Amino acid sequence: MDIPQISPLTLKNLTDQTDKTSRAIGNKLETNKDNVLENKKQKKACRDFEALILNQMITRMRKGVPKSGLVDTSHAHEMYQSLHDQQLAAKMAESGGIGLADIMYKQLTGQIKSSTGK
Repeated sequence: MDIPQISPLTLKNLTDQTDKTSRAIGNKLETNKDNVLENKKQKKACRDFEALILNQMITRMRKGVPKSGLVDTSHAHEMYQSLHDQQLAAKMAESGGIGLADIMYKQLTGQIKSSTGK
């Protein structure tokens, strides 16, 4: 059985092509990794914004409820209530909330177009 000889020039070309391909794959993986990180940051920003809006809604609704006078409200109670509302809003946004974060994320990533058509 005769084994064909590979010239050094052919071997170098194959090595160069392999190196270029490996670098291209590595660059593509880094780009994908960066995109995933960026998407996670955008999702978190959208969720945090929705939590802020929900917190404002909860605070306004709570102010709309008349005080009965049955329980005295101290500064500590108001602070606790405020912290509770913030956590409640954050958990609501984390579990889907009112859908504002999803809509904002889709618009940020170009999955939906704005209604103005621009």
